[in-house]
Amino acid sequence: MFPNRSRRRAPVLLICLGLSLLMTGCAPEDPAATMLAEYRIRIARVVDVDLEPAAMPPLATWPRNRERTLVVPPLRAGLGRFLSLHRCDLGSLIGERSSQLGRVMRPSQLLSYEHRFLLAAERCLVRLEGDSGQEALRADLADIVAFKRERLPLLAWNATLGGEDLAGAHALDVPALPPDRTELAGQAEAEALRLLADRLPRLGWDDLDMAAWDAPWEVLSRSAFPGRARRGVQLLTHYLDEVARLLEARQAQRPLCPQGRPTRDADILVNVFRGYHADSVQPYLVAIDGAQRRWFAAIDTLAAAQRVTPPQGFAEFATEVLEPSGSAWQSFVTARQRHTAAWQDVLDRCALSPTAG
Repeated sequence: MFPNRSRRRAPVLLICLGLSLLMTGCAPEDPAATMLAEYRIRIARVVDVDLEPAAMPPLATWPRNRERTLVVPPLRAGLGRFLSLHRCDLGSLIGERSSQLGRVMRPSQLLSYEHRFLLAAERCLVRLEGDSGQEALRADLADIVAFKRERLPLLAWNATLGGEDLAGAHALDVPALPPDRTELAGQAEAEALRLLADRLPRLGWDDLDMAAWDAPWEVLSRSAFPGRARRGVQLLTHYLDEVARLLEARQAQRPLCPQGRPTRDADILVNVFRGYHADSVQPYLVAIDGAQRRWFAAIDTLAAAQRVTPPQGFAEFATEVLEPSGSAWQSFVTARQRHTAAWQDVLDRCALSPTAG
């Protein structure tokens, strides 16, 4: 009734291998892709069904600069002329900002500058209080302080969630996190986000410790963790779905255990499950799950510390990609559940489940 399996198995294996390599671009530098492609190949070899691999859905890219940054209004014309008197040591700060290097400050450096300016300006206001000869200067300086405090949350957003460091860390032209070094991945980056979240509400006030101010941005600027973690989730979502499809197709076409008792194919398949899957795929799945959930929590903490409404483009992306309820993560959860259910069906119907008998 069925075609000769010895003649079919080799072509099926070669087709699966070729298409899997083509879809994932897996190479020695992406061991996770290689491992998961091999998992599918091993399952396809045993179940022996003609099932063309599905295309791997693309990942949504981090929003472009204009979609993630907020417009920061410039200092209103005329308000700075009183500061040319160099009162209260503000002249050196103004000179720092207007210098050649000051005009090209990185967002994190600009935040540091604004923080130092506000502290100095507040001290100046205290010293000018009660000086009738400086009422005009004090009034204009108070106006500048109020204006700078009002726009400080915009600068904070553009230096953090809207900044280049997080955008670069989420670049997708990277391999997935490697299977052998994933358990602790992202911890330094998550801590950097939490440190930024702790600092934002303190900007412009004396209780902000400026020691190692640039450290969290440096961690993020050197990191590829978020992009690599998303690649890992993408690969797992795809290959867990693929294996589930193979198992479901085999059970629908020719059940592995038509008599409800273990068969040779079932024994081989379960050996793959208990060996290759348990030793390689499952630990990677658990590690990626933990790493990504830590990142979601850290991003949420940083987002909660913001005092602005995010740009619409970024907000839509975040809802889709940066939250556990988003469709990107839910696709992974669904694939994992489908994969588990497909294996459970095989084990139950072959009386190979640990609870069977």
